Amino acid sequence: MAGKTGIWLQGAAVFARIEHLDDEIDETLQKMTLEIEAEAKRLCPVRTGRLRASIHNGKIRERVYFVGTNVEYAPFVEFGTRKMTAKPYLRPAAKKVLNEYKMRGLLK
Repeated sequence: MAGKTGIWLQGAAVFARIEHLDDEIDETLQKMTLEIEAEAKRLCPVRTGRLRASIHNGKIRERVYFVGTNVEYAPFVEFGTRKMTAKPYLRPAAKKVLNEYKMRGLLK
C-alpha cells in the first residue's frame, strides 16, 4: 500500500516580519520547502538511491506546501519498526531549516 510521508508547511501566523505580505509569505514558504528538500536528501540513508531520489516538494494550495516522498517504505525508514531502528531524515531536515529561520527572526 503506497502512501505519502512528508512535512507540511502551512499558514502565515508563524511569520514574525512578513505577516501582511501574501506574496512574500508564499515565496518564503517555497524557499523553505526547497531548503528542507535539499537537507532531507543530504540526510537520507542510501541503499539504492530510490528513497533519496523520490524526495520532492510542491505547493498544495496558497500558503500550504509539502516536502516528502511517496515511496512505500519511507515511513519505516523515518520512524523505524520493531525490527529496524529509525533513521529519520525528514523531521531533522525540517527542524534544522525552521530553526535557521527562527534565528534570522523570520519565524516566531
